[in-house]
Amino acid sequence: MTASMYKFGRLLSTIVSQNIAILIAIGLIRAVFGVYGWFPNYNVNLLTGPLLSWLLPVLFGYTGGHLMGGKRGGTVAAIVVFGLALASTVSMIFMAFLLGPAIGWIVNRIDRLLENRLPSGFELLMANFISAVLAGTLAVFCFSYAGQYLSSIIEQLNDYIVQIAYSGWLPISAAIIEPAKVLFLNNMLSYGILGPLGISQIKDLSKSIFFLLESNPGPAMGMLLAYIIRMRGKSRVNASSTLAIHSLGGIQEVYFPYVLMRPQLLLPLIAGNMAGIYVFQYLDAGLVSIPSPASLLLIVGLSPPDDVVYILLGITVSTVVSLSISLLVIKAIPEIPEEAVENREHDVVQRLVYVQQWNEVKRVLRPVSKVIPNKAATVEAKTGQSAPAAVYDDIITVCFSCDAGLGSSAMGAAILRKKLRSTELGEKVTVVYSSLDHIPQNSKIIVTHHYLLKRAMNNAPGRDYVSFEDYTDPAAHEMILNKLRHLVGKS
Repeated sequence: MTASMYKFGRLLSTIVSQNIAILIAIGLIRAVFGVYGWFPNYNVNLLTGPLLSWLLPVLFGYTGGHLMGGKRGGTVAAIVVFGLALASTVSMIFMAFLLGPAIGWIVNRIDRLLENRLPSGFELLMANFISAVLAGTLAVFCFSYAGQYLSSIIEQLNDYIVQIAYSGWLPISAAIIEPAKVLFLNNMLSYGILGPLGISQIKDLSKSIFFLLESNPGPAMGMLLAYIIRMRGKSRVNASSTLAIHSLGGIQEVYFPYVLMRPQLLLPLIAGNMAGIYVFQYLDAGLVSIPSPASLLLIVGLSPPDDVVYILLGITVSTVVSLSISLLVIKAIPEIPEEAVENREHDVVQRLVYVQQWNEVKRVLRPVSKVIPNKAATVEAKTGQSAPAAVYDDIITVCFSCDAGLGSSAMGAAILRKKLRSTELGEKVTVVYSSLDHIPQNSKIIVTHHYLLKRAMNNAPGRDYVSFEDYTDPAAHEMILNKLRHLVGKS
């Protein structure tokens, strides 16, 4: 059950993250030209209604259908969701999340059933015809019957969401949000759960507090400031650069290693986020869209003008609370010796083993800057079957991979590209980034975090793997350069 829910959450996360540009665009239009915007303009603001009611559900439906059933599945899902949206009095975003993948799955099953059962030469004709019949039938049904019925259900659901947003229990959600973020579930939380809840509110309320629950940078800023105050030397320098990347760049993964090495720091993070949520609730603050990445600059840009001060106040309160408690925690915990790092990581993973994809991760943990050799021969020796072959060309492709393929992997790839430009390898190496579920087939070297390594090996077997604690670690990037020089020298 837990595994199924996790997979469903990742599916929702992918649907939202692939359409994040339109969400931010709608939010910016509302923030600038909305009723409570910087420059209210009724005619321009009229554009957001059709975008939220029709275009956004159709895009979500197409993306979900495409993920489950290819382009044909996405097309059928888009037609059905559009018929549903036209007949509805509320935005069908929630239903698009459900209908899109479901219709894509149905199309995929139909394609499998028809495979090798149609007369030669008629496969494409019959597949397209059956898909068209399915799309037309479901679209007519949704437009004629389902739209109005589902509208009443969605309205009741929106009422429940509003009650939750203003209930006294909402700050307690920080006790779930902060540990989940450190477990690299931040994108699933933001895009798969809290994002859809917020999107359901913005048409009627023009803003939502749910966009602030996971993206609030205050708790981590307080914890990193405590490191800067308490630590000396390299630890202070690293914490300073991490603070800038997290707060201004909006990349959350950079502070996760600090907490994974000292799980006690979850306490100030939870307390800081609880305090911030309470302030946001009390002052009725919210954002007009998902801030992706969760940068202070983007958060301010997506804040209604009347809420900017309230949101900054909530972030400040989060920072102060987290800083105060982090100072006590860091003082009470002795500095971890370098030689104990690997053992401490092993203990941390054992505490967090309830997350499914980590069940066997302790078998593949490696210290910073160690390369895991190609596993293809091992797989063949154990199973008697060859591992799926990767497709390589003359250019060596290095892929930085994280859970969603958005923040930390993009940053790591940019750093390596910059280093490559000053070496002789610039024309012989291509650096890309991706999510763990969509690693390119031509990737020769896959770079990821320690705790995501098992998923990378399962999703893209038979490669060279590099795992480390921090995507910005200079020693790790230098090790990758040495590895590339060796590979180029052999070719």
